[in-house]
Amino acid sequence: MHHLDLGLFHYQIDYTKKLLGAQCGKTLVDEVDHRLAAIPRFSGLKIFTNGIQSIARLTANEYRNLMKVMVFVVDNLFVNNEDDENFVKNEDLAKLYEAWNEMYAISRYENFKESDLVKFR
Repeated sequence: MHHLDLGLFHYQIDYTKKLLGAQCGKTLVDEVDHRLAAIPRFSGLKIFTNGIQSIARLTANEYRNLMKVMVFVVDNLFVNNEDDENFVKNEDLAKLYEAWNEMYAISRYENFKESDLVKFR
């Protein structure tokens, strides 16, 4: 499962940073950092006070903690630009993180059924 934690999710975070920077500028990347730092403390949950700009060497466990909160961090992060057809909508970005979490949870099952694999589509 480390390829999901350390590999693919790392690229998803990188993609999000580049997307936000390209679409809306550095201020949104800073807003993501602010939202991550503002998450209340909870037992067993790592808080990323330095945000996503400094996640170069996270462990798999730290990425799993980031997975738990990113869907809430990106929700309602920016206003959609309806004039640009290549603009990625905020709802689509939030759905990406939601779908990722579902896929990740399914991938950790002990046994798979055919119906479980259909959910990966």
